[in-house]
Amino acid sequence: MIENMKIAIVGAGETSVLAAKTFSRVYPVIVFDTDHSKKSMFDENGIAFTDQADKLANADIFLLTGSKSLIYSLDVLSEQCKIVGQYMKKGSVIIFEAPVYPGTTEQVCIPLLEQHSGFVVEKEFFVGYVPSAWHSSGEQRKMGGMCKVIAGQSNPVTNYLADLFAPIHDGGLYKAKAISIAEAAQVLEIAQKEVNIALLNEVALTLNQQGIDMQDVLETASKKRGFIKFEPNLLGEDTISVQGAEQYWCRAEKKGRQVAQRIIKNLIQNEVVIHQSRITVLGISAGKGKSGTPEAGVLELVKELQEYGMEVQVADSKLDFEKVECAGGIMLTKQEELLPGDSVILAVPHEEYRKAGWKLIERLLERDEGYVFDVKSILGRNEKPEKVTLWRI
Repeated sequence: MIENMKIAIVGAGETSVLAAKTFSRVYPVIVFDTDHSKKSMFDENGIAFTDQADKLANADIFLLTGSKSLIYSLDVLSEQCKIVGQYMKKGSVIIFEAPVYPGTTEQVCIPLLEQHSGFVVEKEFFVGYVPSAWHSSGEQRKMGGMCKVIAGQSNPVTNYLADLFAPIHDGGLYKAKAISIAEAAQVLEIAQKEVNIALLNEVALTLNQQGIDMQDVLETASKKRGFIKFEPNLLGEDTISVQGAEQYWCRAEKKGRQVAQRIIKNLIQNEVVIHQSRITVLGISAGKGKSGTPEAGVLELVKELQEYGMEVQVADSKLDFEKVECAGGIMLTKQEELLPGDSVILAVPHEEYRKAGWKLIERLLERDEGYVFDVKSILGRNEKPEKVTLWRI
């Protein structure tokens, strides 16, 4: 029975945690990654983890996950195929989900699996492609039950994938006509999203120079028929790369430097002595636990501020300080040990920061006054303390 099939998730990342949690509601799951330090984020979610490749020999289904890093190279994908090929057995089903150039699964991955396993595809093992889109059940409800795209090398494989995913996905399934079509659809989705966010990043910075609040503009524009609402993401993760694509839109680290320079300029205009000032950055990673990967834009923001001679202290409520004292080369400070300063940057607005609101910000400012830079425009303007100057995008 399909419920008894053991699933091995190859590659440990943020999406792997949610994928493993989702699959484990119905199927036995194990996560494999050569980096043993990633074990803790699966332990804390009650998910079996191994860094020993031979443990994969017991798996029936392999899910090769993608990556949120800027460059998810063919080298990484090829290495995963090599490992799986060495330990897969006859009848195995291998599912790819990384964003790749159309044709990569069939022209690159399948030959590697055949080479390292000695098996023949569609006779002794089977391949499918399911574009990465893992959401919690709550997020699925908010998204209105969005379909999950699935594709197999043949109709029987596609139908098998439908049976596999049906018990764990509430939003319905869409059977793409071919793996290459599903790959191309994911590329198009990524390109559409990133182009729009890149546009809004540029618009946000331009409007900020004119003293126009971007959120007010978005709220107004959303009342117009046909407007598609996207949000700026100046300090968020880098554009997701696609195999074979060498150019990226709106690199986050470039925006991080621009935001830092805007902050420095504002402080100088308000007669703040930069090399004598202390600034607090709240939020450096969108992740959680030991595995939290720093946002590229926030890293560049912090480094740029330090180059100007500012004392920068960084905290992140989502990271376990007992496991993570340094993120991307930036030393972290426990929130309770943060010293009051001249300015606060709310870079990644974790839920804890949203709930704490201005009370937390005021505690981090000397004499309850100073400058607050709310990059995501989360803090309410009407509740702003009188002595605080607020800058937001």
